[in-house]
Amino acid sequence: MPTTINASNTTGGAVVTGDGSGVLQLQSGGVTALTANGANVTVAGNAVVTGTLTSTGGISGVSLTTGVTGILPVANGGTGAATLAANNVLIGNGTSAVAAVAPGTTGNVLTSNGTNWASTALPSNAVAYPQNSQSANYTLVLGDAGKQIFHPVADTTVRTYTIPANASVAFPIGTVVLFTAENGGTRVNVAITSDTLVFGDGTTGSLSVYPNNTLMAIKVTATKWMANYLYQTGNAAALASIAVATSTTPFIQAYSWNVSTGFGGKYANPTTLPAGSAQSVAFSPDGNNIAVAHSTSPFITAYSWIGFGFGSKYTDPATLPTGSGNGVAFNPAGTSIAVAHTTSPFVTAYPWSSSGFGTKYTNPATLPPGNCFSVAFSPAGTAIAVATNTTPFIQAYPWNAGTGFGTKYTDPVTLPAGTGRGVAFSPAGTAIALAHATASYVSAYPWSGSAFGTKYANPATVIPFDGYSVAFNPASTSIAIAHDSSPFITAYPWSGSGFGTKYTNPATLPPSQGYATTFSPAGDAIAVAHAASPNVTAYPWNAGTGFGTKYADPGSLPPINGQSVAFSPA
Repeated sequence: MPTTINASNTTGGAVVTGDGSGVLQLQSGGVTALTANGANVTVAGNAVVTGTLTSTGGISGVSLTTGVTGILPVANGGTGAATLAANNVLIGNGTSAVAAVAPGTTGNVLTSNGTNWASTALPSNAVAYPQNSQSANYTLVLGDAGKQIFHPVADTTVRTYTIPANASVAFPIGTVVLFTAENGGTRVNVAITSDTLVFGDGTTGSLSVYPNNTLMAIKVTATKWMANYLYQTGNAAALASIAVATSTTPFIQAYSWNVSTGFGGKYANPTTLPAGSAQSVAFSPDGNNIAVAHSTSPFITAYSWIGFGFGSKYTDPATLPTGSGNGVAFNPAGTSIAVAHTTSPFVTAYPWSSSGFGTKYTNPATLPPGNCFSVAFSPAGTAIAVATNTTPFIQAYPWNAGTGFGTKYTDPVTLPAGTGRGVAFSPAGTAIALAHATASYVSAYPWSGSAFGTKYANPATVIPFDGYSVAFNPASTSIAIAHDSSPFITAYPWSGSGFGTKYTNPATLPPSQGYATTFSPAGDAIAVAHAASPNVTAYPWNAGTGFGTKYADPGSLPPINGQSVAFSPA
C-alpha cells in the first residue's frame, strides 16, 4: 500500500521511504506543513500530488525533457504553442501564442505594412540584386527574379544564360534580372527561347554581355522582355566587334560594333603583330579566337579574343603552311581551322582547340591545281571548298573534323569563267557561290551536301568587273559581291531560284576596289573592305530594301588597303 502522510499530522521535517511501491502520496489539506520549521521532506521514490503543489523556495531536480508536460503559457515565459513549423519566422502576439510567417515563394522577402509582417516578392523599388554565380550554361528559374546572374572571371568559357518561355517559367510582369560579366573575364550570351528579347532600336534575339558590363532585362508583357546595358566601363557595351585585315602594319585592327551607331572605339593592337600583309581574317564560331592569314611566315597567326580585344597569340602551328596565306576559316564547330595559300598543297588545315593549333591534317589526296585565294566550310561542317586561280577555279571536298579531307567532289558541270577569288556556302547549306575574274564575275550552284548542282543563271544585271569576295546574309535571302569597279559592292535578293533583281546601289559608294564583304551575324549590317581610305565601309542592311545610309567611318581608320573584314559572332 502507498505510504500516506496527513498534512495535519506533520509538525516537523519527515524523511519518508516508500513502502515498496515507491509512491509517497500527500493528501490535500496543506502541503506547506511538510516544510514546517525549515525542515526537509526527502522522497526516495515518486511523489504524487493530487491537490496543488506550491513552493516558496523553488523546486529542483525536475527533468525538462520527461518531467514536464503541457504547454507553457506566454505569461509564464513560454510560446503558448505546442509545435513550431519548420523554417517559419516567429512573430510576437501579445499574451497570445506566437504567430508565424511561412517562407512563401523562392526569392520572397519579409515585408511590413506598418502593422503586420508578410512574405512577399522583392519590391520593384528594391536596390539589392542577390548574386547567382554561374560557370556553366544556365536557364533561369523563378527564384532568379530580382537577381544578378554573374559570370566570374575564373570561368574562361563563353556561356549562354537563357530566359525560358513564359509557358515554362511564368516570371511576373515587371521582373528584373541582371546579367553581369566580371572584368577581365569572357563574355556571356543572353538568349531567350520562344518569347522575345528586345534591345535598343528593336533588335531581337540573343545579346552578348562583355567583361565589365551588365545587361538589365525587364519583363514588360507575358512574352516580351526589354533589355539595355549598364555601362560599368563608362563606354557603350559592344554588341559585337568588327575586324579589318590590311596590307600595312599593324595588319589587323578591330573595333567595337553597335548596329545602331556602327563603329565604336578601336581596340588595342595585338602585342605580337602578324608578320606581314594580312589577306584574310576570321573569328571562331564561339567568339573566343581570331585568326589572320598573311603574306610572311608563319603565314597564319591566331589570338585569343576576350570580348574587348586581342588576347595572347597562340603558338604557331608545328607544320606551317607552305606559302603566303590568302584565306582563313574555322569550321562551324570551332574544332578545325583551314588556310588557303599560294604554294602546294595550296590548302592546309589543322585541328583547333582552346590550346590552339593541333597536328596538321593530311593533305587532300587530290590537291587544288594552283594558288588558293579563299576557303570556306559548309554550315553543317561536312564539306570544305576552295577558290583557285587555275581551272576548275572551285573545288570541294568532304570534311570530317576527326580525319580531315575526304575524296574530292566532282567539279561543276559548268565551270566558273575565270580565277576564283572568294567562295561561300549559303547559311541554309543549299547553295555555294564563287566570286571570280571574267564575266559574269560571280557563279552560283545548288549544293546538295554531296555535289554541285546545275549552275544558276547569271544575275540579270551583271557586276561590272572582277569579283573578289562573295557573302550570303544569315537568312540566305541576300547575296553580295565585292568587286573591282564602281560601285565596288553589288547585292541581289537570293532564293531557291537564284539571283533576284539587283538591289539599288548604296547612296554613298565605297571609294575604290572592294576586296571583301560580309554581313553581320544578325544580318542587319553589311561591311566592305576596300583599297582606298577609309579602307572599310559599312551600311545598315535590310533584306527587303537593301543598303541603308552609310555608317560614319571609324574614328581611327585602318591603314592602306582593307583586304578582309569580319564581324564577331553575336
